[in-house]
Amino acid sequence: MRAATTKILSGATALLLGGTASASPATPSPTLSTREVQPGVPIYGCTVPGTIALAFDDGPYIYTGEALDILKEAGLPATFFVNGATWSPIVNNAREIQRILTEGHQLASHTWTHARLTDLNATEVRAEMVTLEETLLSMVGKYPTYMRPPFLAWNDEVLSVMRFLGYKVISNNLDTVDWDNNTPETWPNAVANFKAALDAGGSLVLFHDVHQTTVENLLPEMIKIVKERGLKAVTVGECLGDPKENWYSSAPRNGSEPLPPVETPTNPPVYGPNGSCAGPELYQCPPGQCCSQYNYCGFTADYCAAGCQPLYGRCD
Repeated sequence: MRAATTKILSGATALLLGGTASASPATPSPTLSTREVQPGVPIYGCTVPGTIALAFDDGPYIYTGEALDILKEAGLPATFFVNGATWSPIVNNAREIQRILTEGHQLASHTWTHARLTDLNATEVRAEMVTLEETLLSMVGKYPTYMRPPFLAWNDEVLSVMRFLGYKVISNNLDTVDWDNNTPETWPNAVANFKAALDAGGSLVLFHDVHQTTVENLLPEMIKIVKERGLKAVTVGECLGDPKENWYSSAPRNGSEPLPPVETPTNPPVYGPNGSCAGPELYQCPPGQCCSQYNYCGFTADYCAAGCQPLYGRCD
């Protein structure tokens, strides 16, 4: 995943983040951390307090083994969103895939060819997912139920296919922008981005195990910072409170089954101006942010803990 594009969000996002714009119920809505992780609904941040998910995109590549070595020495897990044929056929990286699974990490999908899914029709989107499923099924006997769209590009048609296939759609709220800071001179910028996003409450990381500086320089610095701040590094599934048995499937797929019609959102969220939320207009916070008791959106405990309004955003 190299650069983000504009996302067309499904109305289901508002439900995941705490309801729709309606009068307050008699009893509070459950927080995001108590909800089942729903397929086809974009997820931006961890819901288990105090956790951080180190999540790589675009591998496996020649530096993936080194990343696994560094994580093993540090005793930390990560999540690897893998492609099937971006660099070479994934079957050539069987050792790295096995290590991901046996060394306590989470294996997840980043599609077969790293295609921009919004440029494809529904049948082509399904093929991007199912081709990788079939290959991983032949390699390790199972395939992931978590995915991250290449370029962070999705629309309602893409999300509809993901719901049909049962995929949990992962984005991020902690982008290191390492893809644009991957030289000996610029990789410290990615460290600065990591720190700034942590300070803003970020918890779900986006970086890439295909860049040498990311693996050899950025990753060790991130590990140091995580430990210094007393955060618990976990997999994406763990940071969402999702039991491990939900991360994979071994059921063969019928790749020719008719796809359902695209679900058009009937009540898309309306975001408030200048970071505002709730109020007479019942504004929602952007995905992954919390609505404080003072009707402003943010990521930190000031927004997400005492007084947080679950109808208008996430709460911890």
